[in-house]
Amino acid sequence: MQHHLFATRFILFLIITFVHVPSSAYANDDERYVNCGGLFDCGDIKGVGYPFWGSNRLDYCGHPQLKLDCSDQDLEITIQKLTYKVLEINNQSRTLRVARKDYAENICPTLLLNTTWIPNLLNYTSDDHNITIYYGCPAQGVPTLANSSQFPCTAMTGYFTAVSDLSVFGSFTSNLISYLASCNDSIEVPVRESALQKISSSPTVTQLLGVLNEGFDFMWSANDSLCETCKSSGGKCGYNQTTTAFSCYCRDGPRESSCPQSPTEAQPTSMSSCLLSFFSAGVTLEVNRKTA
Repeated sequence: MQHHLFATRFILFLIITFVHVPSSAYANDDERYVNCGGLFDCGDIKGVGYPFWGSNRLDYCGHPQLKLDCSDQDLEITIQKLTYKVLEINNQSRTLRVARKDYAENICPTLLLNTTWIPNLLNYTSDDHNITIYYGCPAQGVPTLANSSQFPCTAMTGYFTAVSDLSVFGSFTSNLISYLASCNDSIEVPVRESALQKISSSPTVTQLLGVLNEGFDFMWSANDSLCETCKSSGGKCGYNQTTTAFSCYCRDGPRESSCPQSPTEAQPTSMSSCLLSFFSAGVTLEVNRKTA
C-alpha cells in the first residue's frame, strides 16, 4: 500500500504545482512588454514608470525627452543642458516637482542660464510664479524697496525682486527700472505661490535660496489617455523611436494603443480541477481498499 500511495501522492503534487504556476511563466512574451513592466526607485522616490525612463527602464519605455538619472540617491532630469533635482512625481496630477541644481547652495551660479522647459510636453502650472534675479548690477544707487534685495557675487553685485509687475512700486518704479537696466544679465526662476509669499515677507538671500530649493512644478502631457487605454488592456506603455509615437507593448508585440483580448484560461483550470478530483478520489479508494 505504501508504494501505491506514494506514487499517487507524487502525481497529485505535480498537478498541484502546475496548476499554481501562471501560464505567463511559460509564454514567450515580447521583450519590450517584459522590460517596460519594471519600475525603478531612486532615493525617496519609488515606483517610477511611464512616461519616464532611465536606470533599468530602457529608452523605449518612456518619452525620449523624459530621461531620469539617479545620482547619489538624487533623482535628476536634464532639460537643454540645465539639470534639475526631482523632488516629487505625482501620477494623479501628472506633475513633476523640480528644483534647479545650480541653485542648490549658491545664489551665484557659474553659468547664468534661464529656466528651461519642453513646450507641449513639460509646461508650467498655474501655481508657478517667476522671481527675477539680476547680475552685474551697480554696487551704488540701488533702490531700497520691499520684496527686493541686493546681494554680493564674486566680482559683481546681484539684485532680485519677487515682483513681476514693477508698477506696484509707484513713484519708485522709474528709478528701479533705470537701475535694473544697468545690470548685465537677468534670469527668471519659477517658484510656487506659497514660496513666493515667504520671499515677499523676508527678501534675503538665505530665504531666496530656501524657496528656490523648494522647487516648482512641471505638468507633463505624454499621450496619457493612450497609456490608460493600454494599461487597461493589459499592456505596458512605451514609445516607438522609429515612428516617434506612443506604443502599447503587449505580450505578443507592440500595438498602437491597446492589446487584443487574451484567450481565457478557464478551460485548463477546469481540466486541472477534474484531474485533482480524480486523483484525490483514487487516493481515497486505494486507502480504503488496503485497509479493508
